[in-house]
Amino acid sequence: MRPLVALIGALLAATLVLSGALVWLAIRPAPVVVVPGVRDSQVVLPDEVPDSAVRNFAMLYLGLFDNYTPETIEERSTYLLRFIAPDSLKTVGEELTRRATFAVRTKESAQLLLPPPSPTGPSRVTRPPGGLLRFTTTGERRIYIAAELKATERLRYVLDLKPALPDEQAPYGFTVVGQSIRREPVADPGRALKESTHDRP
Repeated sequence: MRPLVALIGALLAATLVLSGALVWLAIRPAPVVVVPGVRDSQVVLPDEVPDSAVRNFAMLYLGLFDNYTPETIEERSTYLLRFIAPDSLKTVGEELTRRATFAVRTKESAQLLLPPPSPTGPSRVTRPPGGLLRFTTTGERRIYIAAELKATERLRYVLDLKPALPDEQAPYGFTVVGQSIRREPVADPGRALKESTHDRP
């Protein structure tokens, strides 16, 4: 009889402990999740990347990609590889090396002017199928040869990104899986593109 009473007592005690734990879980404050790239208070759903985070990362990447001098392009090219998806590292690395070699040989510099990363600006974030995040913007790139302005181009940049767990290869939580650049027509004919006398790769 005594063992049965002890068993019933143990079961009651366990039930009370579990009930208390459930009550505590129900009334405790909700956990706070810190999302890189989000500055303002907002509701963030799991697996949903805010547009602001995409814009900030893309602007950082483009600023590094098309702002360089002969003295900085090799270091920047090496750093840019940290943003590239692993499947594209070899191809992109070779292209960046060719561009750096050309810039050093011809003393070429580039300056990229982009609009601020504002939700109401000309930049757009879309979400194509396959889990991609696509960032589109326009900017003005100035090409200098030995500190002399040789060309002014209005360009349209399109970046395809994928979210990634932050690590040494993807420190900002994104990887670049695709990139395209094309020239935009200049509204003012007086600002028609002035091509460099050097052939660029």
